[in-house]
Amino acid sequence: MAKALKALTSTGQRFGVFWDFLSLNQHPDPANDLMRTEAQNALFKQGLGCLGTLYSHQHTLVLRLTSFPEGYKKDLADDNNVSEYADRGWCATESAWSSLTKWSNKSLDLGRMKSNYRLFAYHNLIKECARGGGRRPPLLPPQFTEELEEKSFTNGKEDKPLVKELYEASFKEQFAEVTVLYYDWLLWGDAEAAQLAVIFANGFAPRLKMLHLDGNQIGDEGCKALAVALGKEGAAPRLEELDLSHNRIGDEGLTALANALGKGAAPRLEKLSLDFNNIGREGLEALAVLLKEGTVPLLKAAN
Repeated sequence: MAKALKALTSTGQRFGVFWDFLSLNQHPDPANDLMRTEAQNALFKQGLGCLGTLYSHQHTLVLRLTSFPEGYKKDLADDNNVSEYADRGWCATESAWSSLTKWSNKSLDLGRMKSNYRLFAYHNLIKECARGGGRRPPLLPPQFTEELEEKSFTNGKEDKPLVKELYEASFKEQFAEVTVLYYDWLLWGDAEAAQLAVIFANGFAPRLKMLHLDGNQIGDEGCKALAVALGKEGAAPRLEELDLSHNRIGDEGLTALANALGKGAAPRLEKLSLDFNNIGREGLEALAVLLKEGTVPLLKAAN
């Protein structure tokens, strides 16, 4: 964490740091009946209520400590919890929060961090820890609840109902207001695109204007899933820009997308970026027909 913060502040920026376990009042020594005071309990509960906003907000930077330092087994006593990051309830919850609408460079996997960054420390940290950093697409609240049952909590009976409620509130809050989504260069494939498509198909992003999925590994199946989702009534009523460049989309995927647009999907779409894909003559012809007929009158540019 210290190395990451050093890299982040190398540009002269100032950061306020919130670290859940250290920033909220914990029971100091439960084994000896040393517990929080009433005032500390009140602060603790107030802090818990803000966690969803802190981790899910688009403008907070989340640092995910997904692995232990080298040699940790020698440093820790046998009774310490060495469960994997993904198996821990609060870690999984905070990671899910940070995967909602946050831009791709705002959720960093420090397990991918090099020991030191000497030159361009800030940018190298962002590049290595954001791209392909194990970030998942957003989970619908029922999906999150299902996965949560398999996670371990120190106080599971109290924590699980709480985090379910907090996650659902954050999900609705963030997607109801979001206008721009940058899910670029995350190495997402067809499965991730299909998962994201569920969000749009259910109308959870009514104000979305820009969707960036460039720099991923989305192929025909993922593009078709997005096309079907965008074709649902109310799926993307305000979407103006869709960037699918630098993916693996071919004729089949583009044809499906062109057909969906021709039938009224994303009625306000103005810009569609498709450069650096695997598109051939068939896909381009489907898009050309769409443009020629003026079925989508606002569509001005297709790269």
